[in-house]
Amino acid sequence: MLCLTRTAWRAVTLLAALTLLALTGCQSRAPLPATDSTAHQVSDVPFFPQEDYQCGPAALATVLGSAGVQVSDQTLVDEVWLPERQGSLAIEMVAAARARERLVYPVRNQDQLFQSLEADLPVLVMQNLALPIRPRWHFAVVTGFENRGNTVILNTDTREAATMRWNRFVRTWARADYQGWVILPPGQLPPHARPLHLVQALEELTGSAGPAAAAPYWQQAATQWPQDYLLQFALGNHLWGREDTASAIQAWERAARARPEAFAPWHNLALAYAGQGCNDLAEGAWQHANQTDASRERLAQLRERLDATVPATATCPPDNL
Repeated sequence: MLCLTRTAWRAVTLLAALTLLALTGCQSRAPLPATDSTAHQVSDVPFFPQEDYQCGPAALATVLGSAGVQVSDQTLVDEVWLPERQGSLAIEMVAAARARERLVYPVRNQDQLFQSLEADLPVLVMQNLALPIRPRWHFAVVTGFENRGNTVILNTDTREAATMRWNRFVRTWARADYQGWVILPPGQLPPHARPLHLVQALEELTGSAGPAAAAPYWQQAATQWPQDYLLQFALGNHLWGREDTASAIQAWERAARARPEAFAPWHNLALAYAGQGCNDLAEGAWQHANQTDASRERLAQLRERLDATVPATATCPPDNL
């Protein structure tokens, strides 16, 4: 440990005070998110008081338990706690949740935080409890709010349902770049989900835990966005990977109707129809593919694959296009 003289220590203290003043002196009160609720508390959230430096396993066990995964914080220590860092990394926390077949979705601003709480989803957040130049990272779980959001309720360190003024909380969250996550029970989506980010989250879950783990979330997403091009196209790929040919074709057909100028769904449909022995439908999809802006090389590759396809069945779906 470096020892300082009294004069040097006063200089360091003054510098720290000036730094804090520079960071906070020009800031106004953080705005509150819009909420119509006076207060809300997520029910049945488990509590795991953290041991020294082990806020990550405790916070993760909390949100996993709320999502239906019964696991102790001590079980998670070996997975997410790094002794050399005396803490946990967010990437390890997310990976551990996905390994338990749960969808992880980011929460990156105040409105998303409050929307999640009102949907009875506790939010795992990362905070910096010190200065940006010398951070002290901490994981906590926001479980509710009071006084129209002026106060948030957290499971943090050794305290269950601790209260913190919004203005103080949001600054610690902002110093950690507003990193937050919800962990969803099977088949449930966050209220702030959007197709692009949802597809990415579902593909990451599939890569970690397999297609079966992502299936109930895909089913809900398909119901929620039946005419979204990206989601329906990605859903078709997911179903094709699960060897559900008929459902994959239906999803790609919905994608093609949503964006007929796109090459990708016609490409997949042409090959899927051909594999079913449906030559007329395959040729129709091929013609649609030719009307897109696909390059000659891609069209030639598709034509070559079509001509080489040997039908696996002779069961043709109805012509829905």
